[in-house]
Amino acid sequence: MSGPLARLSIWKRGRVSGNPDIALLSGGRMARGCELCFPGLKAVIFVTGLCDDGCFYCPVSRDRLGHDVFYVNEERVNSVEEAVAEVQRQGAQGASLTGGDPLVRFDRSLRLVEALKEAFSSSFHIHLYTSGRYATPSLDKAGLDEIRFHPTRPGLEERARLAKTLTSMKVGFEIPIAPGLEGWARKLILYADRVGLDFVNLNEMEIVDPNARSLLLRGYRVDPARRFAVKGSLEAAVKVLEWASREVSVPVHFCPASFKDRVQTWNRLRRTAELDQAWYEDRVGALVRWGILRGPGGRQVYSPPDAKLLGSLAREYGWEAAIVEAHPTRYRRPVVSESSLGEERRVG
Repeated sequence: MSGPLARLSIWKRGRVSGNPDIALLSGGRMARGCELCFPGLKAVIFVTGLCDDGCFYCPVSRDRLGHDVFYVNEERVNSVEEAVAEVQRQGAQGASLTGGDPLVRFDRSLRLVEALKEAFSSSFHIHLYTSGRYATPSLDKAGLDEIRFHPTRPGLEERARLAKTLTSMKVGFEIPIAPGLEGWARKLILYADRVGLDFVNLNEMEIVDPNARSLLLRGYRVDPARRFAVKGSLEAAVKVLEWASREVSVPVHFCPASFKDRVQTWNRLRRTAELDQAWYEDRVGALVRWGILRGPGGRQVYSPPDAKLLGSLAREYGWEAAIVEAHPTRYRRPVVSESSLGEERRVG
């Protein structure tokens, strides 16, 4: 085993190894796009919330799904140029194009790929997630490195075979895994192996507010031991991985639901905070912290988050002082953190 997973292996059954809370892998090396996610080197570009499918398990939030909105990481953007600038602020070495289905806005996705390659060089790695119905070889010509098909309807898996045959992109399937979906997963893995696809990704099925009602009505339940996960999804994934290790050679990768929150997102925010930290800010993990002095007429002065200094200045000038924490977004919107600081901690 090579790549990031080699340093994280704590679990091994035959050719299946890894960490159930980070990743499990059968049969070779995971996709390059996944490898770049581990250290937070991929920008997540939400191209649009529009999608022509209605998957019952879709975890996309209600304020995004069905709306033609455009985000880079946690930041709303209004153009391809703004998206490129936000990727640069993160210091990313690659990007993931997702949605919705990004290819519902095909021209936007194509321009993004071209603009990212132009801004950051041909080595900047870009992968895209789609049902596949709108995929064409022009994505390869624009510079897309990797395409991940989620075949939501019978016959769409054929789009993956065509992509592998007609383009130079790395091609694979990416689908959710949960109890009852093992047969679907095996069928796609066999197809991927037969037509020479490069990988199959199994995502632990998430149960979050947007899809909770739909999942509960189908008998799925929350796993109390695994954050955001459907109960039994890990066990279903292990069964499929063990089967795949015996029956096929295509690499099959399991991505836990909690990984995106606890590892991928945290690393991405931490990297952004390091690169985009203002002179008056301290970095606290994946957050930034600074002090504010507020005076008459809405006047504000920023300062380092030194409670003693802020308190002294507040008393001297009769101003209000606070210490603020935020994710390293462009506009530094304050957040409620787990460090018990709250949205703002008043001092002085």
